[in-house]
Amino acid sequence: MSPFLLAFIDFKMIEKKFGLSRFLGAITLTLMVGCQSRSPVASDAVSSPNSTTPTQTITHAMGSSEIPVLRSPRVVTIDTGPLDTALALGVEPVGTIRYGKPPGYLGGAAEKIPVIGQYNEPNMESILRLNPDFILGSKSISAGIYPQLLKIAPTIFVEGAGFDWQWKDNFKLFATVLGKSEKADRLLAGYHTQLEALKTFLNSAPQDIVISVLVLGENGVIAQTPRSFSGSILKEIGFSRNEIQGNEDQFFVRISREDTKTPDGDMIFLIHSSTWDTASAEEFVKDPVLSTLNAVQKGAVCEVPGDVWGSGRGILAAKKILDDVRSCFTKKT
Repeated sequence: MSPFLLAFIDFKMIEKKFGLSRFLGAITLTLMVGCQSRSPVASDAVSSPNSTTPTQTITHAMGSSEIPVLRSPRVVTIDTGPLDTALALGVEPVGTIRYGKPPGYLGGAAEKIPVIGQYNEPNMESILRLNPDFILGSKSISAGIYPQLLKIAPTIFVEGAGFDWQWKDNFKLFATVLGKSEKADRLLAGYHTQLEALKTFLNSAPQDIVISVLVLGENGVIAQTPRSFSGSILKEIGFSRNEIQGNEDQFFVRISREDTKTPDGDMIFLIHSSTWDTASAEEFVKDPVLSTLNAVQKGAVCEVPGDVWGSGRGILAAKKILDDVRSCFTKKT
């Protein structure tokens, strides 16, 4: 996943580039696992009357797993969604994957977590050395390495990366694994309270406001649909979309540079990241074609961060999107 959309990644290119290293890593991992065993009971395990570690059965995208119930589990996250979730629930992972730079919206907490790989290429030896109790990730991104991960620790995968309205269910499942279901329920309740307050804040009913969510980069103009992470939150607020951007058959739609209708709206949320060569709001409004849009003429183009609106996909990113929406409409008025 890029900092914008999971769908933008050329997974075949990554596979071609790193196929040999993955093969060699798998051989090394097999040898290491054969020579190194994990302690059957972690020191922070919750005690039970018969002095054995209690377990719980977790049904997830890869089947069913029996996992120990732990007070302070050692967790490795191999996607942004579970990283966001763990930090929101007060669990600091012992290792995490990175997509370039650490997500800025997670602050310093994400910066100090050891990195076990970039993109969808976690280093198995690095994970093994961390001796995790659990590994959390997504089937849609990492199904191919699931057998290798299982040799290291119980591995729980959600079905999708957090698009298509999945992020709340993913959040709840990861919270169950981490033993933080009650805290997760409180955080979700806070999210919905914040969402309702935002609806009240808006000058018009959300359904009367047509919004546009765009990325302008080397691939042209791309719009996120209601099936994207940010798009699902905007739909939950109640905003309207034009016919093409409202397409819920896919996560994003490509827009012709000559099209002056599809990118428009009462408010344009422009996803930007300097790291990934996408246009800023300043560059967007200077574009010869895009400068003619009604939203541009009305000063209703609001720049929003790519690490939140594209690759956050968790409760902290969701709440930040609500903050961004409020800020954008505050600036407009």
